Amino acid sequence: MRCNSWAILLILSFATLPALAADENAENTGGVEFSIKPLVCIVKKPGDACSMTATVSWQAPKAINSCLYQGITKVACWLKQKTIKAVIEINIEENMVYTLKDDNHHIIAKQLITINSSLAKKYRRRLRSGWSLF
Repeated sequence: MRCNSWAILLILSFATLPALAADENAENTGGVEFSIKPLVCIVKKPGDACSMTATVSWQAPKAINSCLYQGITKVACWLKQKTIKAVIEINIEENMVYTLKDDNHHIIAKQLITINSSLAKKYRRRLRSGWSLF
């Protein structure tokens, strides 16, 4: 009986971990909902630069001062706003993280924009040799 109670306790502790992690993430962002769409930029071949128009939107429970950064470069800033929906031009050559920071440069939220190519990165390796004795 004692072994069963330990097993049940262990299962319950693992079941509550995702809920605790979700609460911790909500506290870190301060309740700010942040999104950039589209999340993926399609280029013709690997190594090409990506240029696209994206929609940035965020919503906070109270008015905040914030700036959007592309890596370490400042893209746009907003003063005392609760809701923003803006259109920006994105020009990247590799996967890039966009961050929303407050006046003290604390990260409020972040979003990864990835680059995918329509052509494969490498050609597929041949599974058998091109010659044969038989």
